[in-house]
Amino acid sequence: MKARIVAIVLMLGIVAGVWSLRGRAMDHYLSMQAYEDIYYLPPPKWLQVMSLGHRRALADLIWLRALIYFGDEFVNRGAVKHVFNYGESMLALDPDFRRVYRWIGVAGVYTPTGSPPEFIERAIDVLRRGVERFPRDGDLAWDAGATIIYDLVPHLPRDDPDRERLKAEGNEHMMAAARLGAGPAWLVITNATSLRRLGERDRELHHLEEMYSVIRDPKVKAQIEIRLTQLRDRAYSEAFRSANEEFELRRQEDFPYMPSTLYFFVADPIETTVGLQDAS
Repeated sequence: MKARIVAIVLMLGIVAGVWSLRGRAMDHYLSMQAYEDIYYLPPPKWLQVMSLGHRRALADLIWLRALIYFGDEFVNRGAVKHVFNYGESMLALDPDFRRVYRWIGVAGVYTPTGSPPEFIERAIDVLRRGVERFPRDGDLAWDAGATIIYDLVPHLPRDDPDRERLKAEGNEHMMAAARLGAGPAWLVITNATSLRRLGERDRELHHLEEMYSVIRDPKVKAQIEIRLTQLRDRAYSEAFRSANEEFELRRQEDFPYMPSTLYFFVADPIETTVGLQDAS
């Protein structure tokens, strides 16, 4: 009996000693660690083979690592120079990983030390791919347009030959975002102003008319009415507003749960056509 007690006491002592040594070893290991901006993953083509068919699962694991990397870079004020490597690896494994496109659009532009134009251009290229793959995603369209207009163009010299082309491209993305219900409410007015500056009066008019029935903010709707009045005349604006109010009343009576953009396709085509003709 005494021998058993002695054995138990010895075993407990050994376990306690091991845990103590383990704790001290871990503390020593952590104290010796230094920040290094190192990218450990193999090329994307290798990852496709190494995934053994579980591409999405591996992309998810890399996603977790990419988020940790991005956080570490901010804590240590790093250059975040490997963000595109992580992004391209995930998209090579899973090109439908929608969140990655938007993440690169942010992580490649808003870095702790600021992003050079080439970083912004690379981020925009990835966002373009996202818009092409998901043409009905308004958030991606907004990210692409806003990044071009507000982040890239201001960095370009005023005499840069690509400046106007990029402005036009950014405006196209932002108009698509507005049509898809993404972006801030004032986006419609901003788009119209951009079209006016580009000298595209007819497109400005069409965009304002198209978005009038979609926008719910009464202040923005009032601004659209003012713009329509400026573009044509007050009588046209009043007729257009009346036609849209009648259309909205019919929608609420027939299908109040249905968005205006969808109700337009299921409403009585004769009545809809008459209303539009009256407005014109």
